[in-house]
Amino acid sequence: MLSLFSGCGGMDLGFEGGFSVLPQSINEILTPHFIDKKLKNGFVQLKKTKFKTVFANDILTDARNAWVNYFLKRGHNAEDFYKESIVDLVKMYRNGFSVFPEDVDVVTGGFPCQDFSVAGKRNGFNSHKNHKGELIDEKMASVETRGQLYMWMKEVIEITQPKIFIAENVKGLVNLGDVKSIIQNDFSSANGNGYIVLDPQVLHSADFGVPQSRERVIFIGIKKSALKKSALAELEKETISERYNPYPNPTHSYTNKGEELKHFVQLKDVFKHLDEPEKTENLSQRFYSKAKFMGVPLRVGLSVPSPRSFLAVGFPLLSLTQLKPKQLN
Repeated sequence: MLSLFSGCGGMDLGFEGGFSVLPQSINEILTPHFIDKKLKNGFVQLKKTKFKTVFANDILTDARNAWVNYFLKRGHNAEDFYKESIVDLVKMYRNGFSVFPEDVDVVTGGFPCQDFSVAGKRNGFNSHKNHKGELIDEKMASVETRGQLYMWMKEVIEITQPKIFIAENVKGLVNLGDVKSIIQNDFSSANGNGYIVLDPQVLHSADFGVPQSRERVIFIGIKKSALKKSALAELEKETISERYNPYPNPTHSYTNKGEELKHFVQLKDVFKHLDEPEKTENLSQRFYSKAKFMGVPLRVGLSVPSPRSFLAVGFPLLSLTQLKPKQLN
């Protein structure tokens, strides 16, 4: 697997599996096969998958430090992580350097969201920052500005020709003019229209056992030549049958209802496993947000999922392990 805009590795970890989660995060009726074993600390260990991240990339030093620190313990190498921007990496490849690994099955990327988020200026494709996150003086945005970096992800897809790619961004992208359709069509044109890109879906993290209120739009593209003719025909239909639809079904009841759905994971289920900041020996838990809303300290209910700015748990961790491979080949 080749990972772009990797951050600290939430999508990478979700694909690889083999990490621990709260037992409340797993629906034992719908996904009992996810569980490897129960741990003494009250968590459950998820089974490992067959995926392995062989390339990761982010321009942020803190992201690299976090990724390397954690993934070294999982048998990866620090050299697997590249801190150059995606623009610079592609340009290095164009100039004859060996940059990207061969025989890549999957490409993932959470391309920058700041220009599409309702929390930002929503400049969309007309970002005021370049591919390194620096302010630009030019009045006209170019393909190298932050809001168009998904096009460089498309070029990496054309270079590596994976069987499947998954791109992720904020929900705000969906209602920003025709941005969603443009990005979907641009991805579809990769490798001479060699990929079928399914209609993007907005998934809510709390519907998949993550104790966080976070919505993300997910793009899935599948290499046409890797599909059976029957599978391609099904995926090209306006309504895809359950047998062929790769998007995961909810396992928890936050925005969905169903008898087999488990109750969504509450914030109190997480907090009971944490020491107070002044008592913990875990350095990462000694610091916490002191953010205020309108001058008043934020107050969070314990019987709901965490607000997205309060508990930055990588949403794709569970949901990406639930993407359904089914009849793809």
